[in-house]
Amino acid sequence: MSFDNILGQDRPKQTLDKALRRGRIPNAYLFYGQESVGKKFTAIEVSKALNCKTLAPVDSCDRCTSCLKIEKRIHPDLFILEPKKSSPTSREAILKIDEIRELQKKLLYLPYEGNIKVAIINNAECMNPQAANSFLKTLEEPPTKTLIILIASNPYQLLPTVVSRCQGIRFYPLPSEAIKTIISHHLKNEAGESQPEEIELRSRRSMGQVAYALEEDLLEASEEREELIRLLSIISFKRMDQVFLWTKAKAKKTERILLILDELTRILRDVVLIKVAPETSVVTNKDLIKPLRALALQKSTPALLTMFETVQNTKAVIKLNANTQLALENMLINFCEVA
Repeated sequence: MSFDNILGQDRPKQTLDKALRRGRIPNAYLFYGQESVGKKFTAIEVSKALNCKTLAPVDSCDRCTSCLKIEKRIHPDLFILEPKKSSPTSREAILKIDEIRELQKKLLYLPYEGNIKVAIINNAECMNPQAANSFLKTLEEPPTKTLIILIASNPYQLLPTVVSRCQGIRFYPLPSEAIKTIISHHLKNEAGESQPEEIELRSRRSMGQVAYALEEDLLEASEEREELIRLLSIISFKRMDQVFLWTKAKAKKTERILLILDELTRILRDVVLIKVAPETSVVTNKDLIKPLRALALQKSTPALLTMFETVQNTKAVIKLNANTQLALENMLINFCEVA
């Protein structure tokens, strides 16, 4: 059954299973929580359950024509909206009002083939204000035989009026065992037998997120981690030449800069954990434990915490389209002040 395919999200599964069995599906759900923890996957499984020709509306068989069409995203009663970048150089993707209006037109009709139409809006917080206000009318007067599922990593970016008209279901970071199972299955399908060491490393670095665990280039990540540790170890006003060289090089990697800053936060987190609990088993970068311990001896806990907060602030201003090189330079100058 399809709900058995959802790993590590027992609470959402229980809530949805109870609603399906009682026939009390609301007009709209809001699936929210950290990115890449199964929100969209679960929305697809709900779509299958509602339209399965064998087990609907409790679960799905994963074998009938309806389930297979939904799995391939070609079912005529399944609509999925994804935000798009307005140009190749845009940092943020958005959902525009034209896309919302097109969806609203499609939802006016009765189901063509299935029992119920399902509209999934991924990253719903990316709706621009005009799109959000337009879609609010659909939530206030939902079409018949229609389920709307909004998916958001940050529900606080949605209009409160939109949130209030949806039943919220929170999704949590996936536990380590669920991540390992998913990674192992994926690697076996892609390249034969998987290596336990790779599975363990990907699981530790995933932070409970499937996409990160599966898509990360471990070789590139290893080089970046070592470079960041070296940078942290030498950072000072005496080595401003290295500061400016690093910021100039990284500012050109606009598509990766947020990932690099995420990497930096994980390293700083690990160093703090090593300082407060030297034998900790929750270090993300366990394969680099020696250089991390050396860094922990070099830096004070208040300095590391200030650096961590500075990285978070830098990510925020870069997302608001601040000058990347200037933002990075300010970040490292702050590092020098507390180093």
